[in-house]
Amino acid sequence: MQARSFLTVLALTAGASLLAVGCPKAPPTPLVPPGHLVVMHTNDLHGHYLPDHADWLPGSPKIGGFVRLEQEVRAIREQNGRANTLLLDGGDILTGTPLTAVKEEGAWGTPMLRFMEAVGYDGWVIGNHEFDRGLSNLGVLVSKSPMAVLSANLRAPGGQKGPLFPSQGLSRIYTVNNLRVGVIGATTDQLRGLVSPADWSLMNAMSVAEAVRAEVAVLDPQTDLVVALTHIGVDADRKLAAAVPGIDLIVGGHSHTPLTEAVKQGDTYIVQAGSYGRSLGVVEMVVENDAISRFQYKLRDLTPESATVPPDASLQGLAAHYETNIDSLYGEVVAKAPATLDKEYAHESALGRWITDALRVQAKVEVGIYNGGGLRAELRAGPITRRDLFEAFPFENPVHLFSITGSQLVGIVLRNIAADSGGKQGFLSLSGVSWTWREVGGTPEVVSLNVGAQPVDLARSYRAASTSYIVEQWSKHLGFEPADAALLGLNDFELAVAHAREAGVIDNGQRRGVRVD
Repeated sequence: MQARSFLTVLALTAGASLLAVGCPKAPPTPLVPPGHLVVMHTNDLHGHYLPDHADWLPGSPKIGGFVRLEQEVRAIREQNGRANTLLLDGGDILTGTPLTAVKEEGAWGTPMLRFMEAVGYDGWVIGNHEFDRGLSNLGVLVSKSPMAVLSANLRAPGGQKGPLFPSQGLSRIYTVNNLRVGVIGATTDQLRGLVSPADWSLMNAMSVAEAVRAEVAVLDPQTDLVVALTHIGVDADRKLAAAVPGIDLIVGGHSHTPLTEAVKQGDTYIVQAGSYGRSLGVVEMVVENDAISRFQYKLRDLTPESATVPPDASLQGLAAHYETNIDSLYGEVVAKAPATLDKEYAHESALGRWITDALRVQAKVEVGIYNGGGLRAELRAGPITRRDLFEAFPFENPVHLFSITGSQLVGIVLRNIAADSGGKQGFLSLSGVSWTWREVGGTPEVVSLNVGAQPVDLARSYRAASTSYIVEQWSKHLGFEPADAALLGLNDFELAVAHAREAGVIDNGQRRGVRVD
């Protein structure tokens, strides 16, 4: 009782002292002309709460992170006034660093919500990677979000007209500098091939164009500005703008495109800010008579030296808290890489060769298979920690064993050749398989194909190892449904750690697919 009384007196005394000297005044609200507003945006954060390498800058310095992001947002709001700004995210806040493997408040991913809340986001759109921990986990995440969560095309199953989740909005109207700004969410039309079949059976997805068109019709009469907050990629954003009149601005995500200049499609501006919170997109515009009369866009790289306000101490503490806990679980050095293992989506890569070797060797099979989209971060030369491996293979997909015939391998190789030559589709990295190919009359053909040291036997069945993602999405990746798929008992991250400990992180640089003329 005495201690409590002492603390009470101390608090009252401190409060009196503050009143005596005068409390710090909040910065005055800037005088912003009518119709002026600022839209700030990020996309594809993927759990990157700390600074990350910016490979487009000399020396690949580490930039961004939530502490630096908050500084930039705060500086812009101090300059323009909080009521005159909007901060949005284009989806895929999940999967990429160990932060999104932290389960709190009943769901994986809630720490990202706390960081976003601390920065002051106003809304975000559901991306495909929000489903990585399952539909039920996403439902909890949406319900816990203090910011609006939007998607106009994700609907409840059974032909219902409502959103997929009770706390999800199809769109939302914000008041910004006395302007009515309608924001419509949209999630990629390719979602069916990106989530588990079990989850897909429990949802209904309208086409993006159909859903956005319906929301534009509702919002346009009520608002001064219509914004589509999309997770569909820049190419699809262009098509959406062409197909749906009435969208003034598209704030995009999904393709990780760092647009340094806004794209103009008809009367619609399109912007996107790269990935991992390393840059902040800033749109400044004036809206008059229900139209944009002035538009200015800049993609700001969040370098440490460009900050104009001090960091927020509470956000620094939040980052330090998670970093300490994550480092205790993932900080162990398990190998050393003599050279950097790069990653590619549509082509063969050193990282793809290494992880497929890991699958083949650790599972004791003849063929290892891994998708280019599953390679999320290169392994840089030097010490390799569990964290490095998690960030390279963050999905923790269970490993499956199954049979594959020689003729089915030929089909995969032909699809790889198409990816390698066209650069438009994903590449399936292979271990235990090598091939040469050539182009005849504009058509690629396989010249030779070996499994191990022997020419492929088209009729023979080989044993292969891959992930649950590949097995579940077999029509997209394999071209056949594995009839005998069985779990190994490890996920791809655990298997990568085991292989790094035993064999190191080394790639001999020898290509498995070679073009010959």
